[in-house]
Amino acid sequence: MWLMAPLEDEDVEALLDAALTYADGTFVYELSAVERAAILGVYDLYDTVLGQPHADLTPDATAAARTFVEAGYAQVQIGGRLEKLRQRLLASAESCPYCGFGEIRDLDHYLPKADYGELAIYPKNLVPSCSPCNNAKRRIVPGAGAAHGPGLIHPYFEPLPDVDFLLADVTFAGAALDVTFRVDPAQVPAVAPKLQFQLERLKLNERYRKQINKFLSEQRTAVLMFNDMGPAPLREFLRLSAVNLGRSFGRNDWRPVLIRALADNEDFCAAPDLYLGALPADVPEPVDEFV
Repeated sequence: MWLMAPLEDEDVEALLDAALTYADGTFVYELSAVERAAILGVYDLYDTVLGQPHADLTPDATAAARTFVEAGYAQVQIGGRLEKLRQRLLASAESCPYCGFGEIRDLDHYLPKADYGELAIYPKNLVPSCSPCNNAKRRIVPGAGAAHGPGLIHPYFEPLPDVDFLLADVTFAGAALDVTFRVDPAQVPAVAPKLQFQLERLKLNERYRKQINKFLSEQRTAVLMFNDMGPAPLREFLRLSAVNLGRSFGRNDWRPVLIRALADNEDFCAAPDLYLGALPADVPEPVDEFV
């Protein structure tokens, strides 16, 4: 969630040529030397500004070629001349970086191709994402006005400090577990508006409810076994689990954040069986070495 590993370098000139040349070698649009240099300059600038909007990403020199490069994105789809690029990008992450759990099916243009046609096939502007996140994000341009808000975190470029900035507020009454994720602005003052906007724009708190139920059901047996030993061993188990989950998914992924919050919730640690159900009688006792 939030960030992805940097992409391997692609031969962007070869991608341009494939997008603008039919399979038989005839041109969809033949770039002049000036246009080619200008588009490659746009790619370099995009990297320099970390994928954020900049007036020079749509230079006058590329005006005639812009619509053709934008239309070239059709070749990234299944059966297109750039289908292998799509396959590589979709395989570059196990789950959607915007939400942290969705199945990757789409490529999101971080800067929309309708506004930045030169970047329509640029790999670093293509974010593997799930369909719900892609549909919810739509044509968001960071800082482009009230409707766009501050924009979303760029999964390839955004610098995020190694601190706990995602928090989960947990209430547990009876058998009802309510969880709300939020960003701690004191930990990440520079990017907190983007992080919080991402939570809200993608409706992640609503979408996490089903994921929380599924995830905790997978932890059910271990949680209830340690619960039989008392609240203190259970809290210790949850805290250790949060550390391990953080190593796998990142410390600010929703899963370790949730488990840390549950470890601090006295009501849940006192009676998790109210939410998870009772442990069957034939489940073996927990082994002391795990305490």
